[in-house]
Amino acid sequence: MGRIVQLGGIPGNISAVRVVDGSALQRTFIMPDAGSAKALAATLAQQLTQAGFKPLFSCDGATCGPRFQKVSPGYRAAPAHFDGPLAGQVYRAMRRPGANGDEYVALQIAPDDAGLAVQFDVARSQPREVGAISVDAAEMARQLTQTGHVALHGIFFGTDSVRIKPESRSMVDQIAKLLENKPKLRLLVVGHTDNQGSFAYNQALSERRAKAVVQALVKQHGINPGRLKPVGVSYAAPSASNATAAGRAKNRRVELVPW
Repeated sequence: MGRIVQLGGIPGNISAVRVVDGSALQRTFIMPDAGSAKALAATLAQQLTQAGFKPLFSCDGATCGPRFQKVSPGYRAAPAHFDGPLAGQVYRAMRRPGANGDEYVALQIAPDDAGLAVQFDVARSQPREVGAISVDAAEMARQLTQTGHVALHGIFFGTDSVRIKPESRSMVDQIAKLLENKPKLRLLVVGHTDNQGSFAYNQALSERRAKAVVQALVKQHGINPGRLKPVGVSYAAPSASNATAAGRAKNRRVELVPW
């Protein structure tokens, strides 16, 4: 999702990568007499745009980064076709939001002896089940009394976004009800992430998401902002292993802690 400047994209460039949990489809095409890579990329991107996709990142040749080639989708799937000079290659990443999960496309095109090599990768994120992980104000109060905190998995954000999704409204309403029922209660609103990305990036993201929850409570329910303190802790306090998709989903949460 960004310029690749370190081999593997892991130690110092992980923020350029977006992890999508769901289904994946990979296809490699060889297209003779297809013209230039840029022209074909423009045609395909236009078709994707007409289908509802929006651009996330695009690069041509050296603008993709000096280490792009070895970690690119084309090289990973079909190195024989994508091991040529980076100067002639193009890359486009696009996303289409959907009620049943977002859809991502990575499109890479490179000159090939037979014409153009086209790598087309699609990832479809799986929808979350909201009802099974919701708790009401009474349950929040019980957990705060018994354990000193309550983890909320029913507040959802877009990928790398601080916009609270509409399906989170009922959970925000229940937090407001908790605060209305307990007028002396003050809460830390703590944002947690999984470990996909650098610690610093996730810390900033988790704090911004916590602030978004606070703003929703203040603007939508009139809660006194002095009773709420947003905190972002990145992936410093996981509730499950980050080695699996299910564990990472549990770690992406908002917690309430009295202060």
